[in-house]
Amino acid sequence: MNLASLFYQHLCQHYPGLKNDLPMDAISPQLLSPHKVELSDSHFKKIESIIDAFETLRSQPSYLSWLEKTYGPLFIPGNRGVFMSYDFHVTNENELKLIEINTNASFLGLGYEFAKMQNIPWNQNFKLTDLKKCFENELLLAGHSTELKSIHIVDENPAEQKLYAEFLLYREAFKQMGISCEIQDVSGVTAADIIYNRSTDFYLKEQKSNTLKDLYQNKKSVLSPHPFEYQALADKENFIHWTQASFWETVTIDSDTKSLILGCLPKTTLLTTENKEEIWAQRKNLFFKPKNSFGSKMSYKGASISKKVFEDLLSVEALAQELVTPAEVQTTQQSYKYDLRCYAYKNQFQGCMARLYQGQVTNLRTEGGGFATVIRAP
Repeated sequence: MNLASLFYQHLCQHYPGLKNDLPMDAISPQLLSPHKVELSDSHFKKIESIIDAFETLRSQPSYLSWLEKTYGPLFIPGNRGVFMSYDFHVTNENELKLIEINTNASFLGLGYEFAKMQNIPWNQNFKLTDLKKCFENELLLAGHSTELKSIHIVDENPAEQKLYAEFLLYREAFKQMGISCEIQDVSGVTAADIIYNRSTDFYLKEQKSNTLKDLYQNKKSVLSPHPFEYQALADKENFIHWTQASFWETVTIDSDTKSLILGCLPKTTLLTTENKEEIWAQRKNLFFKPKNSFGSKMSYKGASISKKVFEDLLSVEALAQELVTPAEVQTTQQSYKYDLRCYAYKNQFQGCMARLYQGQVTNLRTEGGGFATVIRAP
């Protein structure tokens, strides 16, 4: 029996309600890797410190003022955002470099259960049942009653999403916690105490998000995560500002926090018609991705990018980011690159998964690759 089948059985054993709705092929063989990534205790502590540093930045009044001056009036709902992740590469020098921040990261629940199936310790300070506390805190921060009765999980065509299995897992987990939970299409969303938002229309600008936007802005439901949290931490354009000296002249923060943030950031520039020749000349040391993309869409390693694709990136407001070569896992037959997906709620580190792949970007299509458990080494 392959790993995907074993994991399917594990999920159905612990969440019997899944048997009726979870197709066996919902857990693809390329989703899960049989390999493990070993990460030192010092790396884990550094990850926790970096997450705390960004939480400190996010909470600074001077940073909120900078956001408002840069982007205009802000709607700040009070709550924060569940299922955040900080994605890192480990460099050849064994340092951590932040690749991006996500406000609706996938695979926390599935990763927790995957580690549990293999008897590999997850973060000892987090259990899946702790999600109830996170959602209750979201209600409190948003000024609502903390009695959590209902959660709606929302995405575009949720049953067609690659990780629909995770939506089903959360629905069953919340039901076991005594919380009513439905999975809904973003275009037909209805009110609930909490709407867990997995839509990639991060700023709720598209027509399909009109109802969701109304529920959010008129405080009929607490949306988590929400557009402001995305703007404050996950918008890729932030990497441009955070790596500029002029930004730190505006934002007041202690020197240790500033050093932690600057130390983990790859230099990032917006690709424009004015700097395109200079960027093209430096392309072999750069990685390109659209400012408003998600996943790995239109992301390219500069050494292999064609002139035509490079020119096409000018039309999508692409970022040119310092190339951070990922670390690799060596097996008996081949090697895999990997990145680290580190989950957090506010400054609370919740756990870590690795994503193994071959090629330019993470793709969940590599045989032997996919999400892999992380072992904490001494």
